[in-house]
Parts: sequence; C-alpha cells; structure tokens
Amino acid sequence: MSALLPSLIAIAALDSLNPSAIAMQVYLLGTIKPIPRSIAYITGIFFAYWTSGLLAVLGLNRLIQTVFVKSGFSLSTPLFYAIQFLTGLILLIVGLTLRISPQSESVKVPKKLNLAKTFLLGMSVTILELPTALPYFAAIEQLVRANLDLLSTMSILALYNLIFVLPPSALVVIYIFFHRQSFAMSLIQHFNRSIAIYSPHIIRFLILGLGIFLIADSLFYYIA
Repeated sequence: MSALLPSLIAIAALDSLNPSAIAMQVYLLGTIKPIPRSIAYITGIFFAYWTSGLLAVLGLNRLIQTVFVKSGFSLSTPLFYAIQFLTGLILLIVGLTLRISPQSESVKVPKKLNLAKTFLLGMSVTILELPTALPYFAAIEQLVRANLDLLSTMSILALYNLIFVLPPSALVVIYIFFHRQSFAMSLIQHFNRSIAIYSPHIIRFLILGLGIFLIADSLFYYIA
C-alpha cells in the first residue's frame, strides 16, 4: 500500500483542479449563509465521488474474478499487459488530439438553496463530470491491481476524495478568515480564473503522462 499512496495522492491533487466545481463554490460564497451551504456542497461532492469510486472498484473486482480468474487467466499474463498497452495508446491519442476545455454544460442551481438541495447540487456537479474523470479511472485501475481488502480500499478512496475537495475547501477557509477584508472575494475570483485557464493544460499533461506510463510498463514486461 505504501508504494501505491504517492501515485494516488499525485493523481488526486491534479484531479482536484475541477473548474466547474470550483466555479460553483465561488458562486455559493456570494450567497446568504455561505458557510453551511459550502460545507453541504463539498460534502455532496465527496459523497458522490467516493461512492462512485467504491462501486467502480467493487464492480471491476467482480469482473476480474468472473472473466479472468474463473477462465484461468492471471493479471500477470501477457494478455493483461497487451490490454494495458492498448489502454495507454488510447490515452496517448486522446491526450494529443482531444481539445480539452472546461465543462460547458451548466448545472441548474436550485431557487431555494437549503442544505439538502446544496448537498444534491454537489452530487449533481460530480455525477455530470464522471464520464470525463480520466484521472479517477486511472486511480481506480491502480486500486484494483493492488487487490486490497475492502476497508483499505474505502480508506484510500476517502483519502483521495479528501484531496479532491481541497480547492473548494480552501476557498471556504479563505472566506472564513478574510471575508471582512476587501481583497477576499477578489482573491477567490482570481483563484477561480486561474483554475479555469490552467486546469485544461494540466489535465492534458496528466492524460499523456498516464498513457506513456502504461505503455512503458507493458513494454518493460515484454522486454524483461
């Protein structure tokens, strides 16, 4: 597990640069009673992402047990590394050709932002972006390969998601300590703009890096 954590922490840190989630957090900080709403919103993000990750890990483990183990294959066979090579190649092509930009679809903000609806808002933002969550899929793949027990898997996913919600949480901390200062909202808006500008380039870099790593790891298996 100790060898797995640094990689997952790095992926989670990059994955946390989510322009849509951060922009919505900035909006909530400009509403009445922003702190309770922000906490409910962040909790919704955490719950949706953590639950989705856990279901994905359990589902992939079941698939592996059914297709690979019962069929007599092993995850260390050349077949697995051939699949890994193709996955890395696809990621490489996606990273080189796909024009990545902040999500254009907008989540409808409820007219009445009570805590329950703000919690559901956080879940909605997260679920809508799950199909594009390539870093999270890479982290889930590593967890499946590690073949950890359920408690360890849940704990690592919790750590990943705590890191994932750090940027919106940081905005709440800034607001709590500096909201009486005139520069507070300007600082929050600047942070939001910076994430919107630079996160697509960071995501592209991450996709390319994951693709190169998977290709190199599979080639090393065949060469060695």
